[in-house]
Amino acid sequence: MFCTDSWALARQLPLFLWRSCARSRSVTFLHHREALGDTLMLSAHARSLKKARPELHIAVVSRRPELFFNNPYIAENRGWHLWRSGRTVRAKYGAKDLAAPGLHALEIQWRSLWRELAATNFPGAQTPPAQDGLYPELFLSAGEIRAAGEMAGIASGRPVVLLSSGGKLKPTHNREWGLDNYRALAEALAPHARLIQISGEETLVVAGQPLEDMRNIPVRRAAALFSVCDAMLVQEGGLMHVARAVNAPCVTIFGGYVLPEQTGYPEQTNFFSRPECSPCISRLENCPHMKCMVPISPRAVLAALVEKVERRRAGRIPSSILECVPSEWIPPPFVDREILRQELAKTK
Repeated sequence: MFCTDSWALARQLPLFLWRSCARSRSVTFLHHREALGDTLMLSAHARSLKKARPELHIAVVSRRPELFFNNPYIAENRGWHLWRSGRTVRAKYGAKDLAAPGLHALEIQWRSLWRELAATNFPGAQTPPAQDGLYPELFLSAGEIRAAGEMAGIASGRPVVLLSSGGKLKPTHNREWGLDNYRALAEALAPHARLIQISGEETLVVAGQPLEDMRNIPVRRAAALFSVCDAMLVQEGGLMHVARAVNAPCVTIFGGYVLPEQTGYPEQTNFFSRPECSPCISRLENCPHMKCMVPISPRAVLAALVEKVERRRAGRIPSSILECVPSEWIPPPFVDREILRQELAKTK
C-alpha cells in the first residue's frame, strides 16, 4: 500500500472499487519502488500491450504518476495502491537477469509480463505478441517544452550542455566515471556553452564558480530541458531512460557494469568496454581496479558531446578544445592503482 496524493485517491477510489468487483478487461501495471528508470520503462510495456490488444483498459500504479501524464496508451494513472485487483502485474526483472548479455531489460520484462498474465488465464497469453520497440516514452506538452526553452535560453544561440558529476556509488561504485573527468569536461566547455548540472552528488565548479544547478528540479521539467538541450552527459541510470523517452541528444557512460545492449539505447552515444569481468551488475561487489573505464577518456567523451552540439548548431564549439582535456581516464580515489596496473599488464 502507498499513496502519493490523497486527493487523487479520493477521486479515483470509486472507479478502483468498481473495477475490482467487475473484473473487466483490464491490466494494471504495479511498481512499488521509486526507481526512475524502471518506473518509466512501464510506458514501453503499456504502449506494446495497448497496440497488441486495443480493447484493454490499461492502468499504471506507481510512486511517480507524473511520468505518465498525457500518455495516450494509459487509461488510468494512479499514484496510490491499496491491494491487487484483477490482472495486476509487475513485469519484474533483476540484476541476476543481466548476469549475461543477450536480452534487453525491456525484453526480459515483456516475457515476465506475459508469464504473469498466463497465470491469470489471460486469453492468448501463451503466444505473446512482438513488442512495439524497446524504448520508453514521456509525453510533454507544448507549454512544458516552451518553458524549458526559455529556462535554458535557447533563443540566445549559445549551446546548452547538461552535465552530471557522477556519484553512482550504490549499490556498488562500478559505474562511477569519476569527478575529475567530469570537471575536466566542464572546464573545457565553459567558454563555449551554457553549462547546467543535472545530476551528481558533487557540485561541479569552474573558475571557482559552481555551475548552474538544476539537480533537484521536478522530473518533467528536467525531461523538457533534456528535449531542448544541445547535448547532455549522464551515467547509466534513470536519467538515461528519461533522455531516450524525449529523444534527447544524450551521451551515456556505462563502463562495464552493464552493457548498452542490456539497458541502453542505440540512439544515444554509449561509452562502454567489455573486459572478461563485464558485466558485473549481478555480483554486487565493489571493483578495486575499474579497468573497464580505462578506454573512456575525457577527450573521447568531449568529442562525442561536441559532435552532438555540431548536429544542432554547426560550428558553435571549436574542435580545438579537445586538446584541453586529458587523453587518458583519471581514476577516482577509490581505485587501487597498483591493482589496476597489474590488471592492465595481463592484457598486454
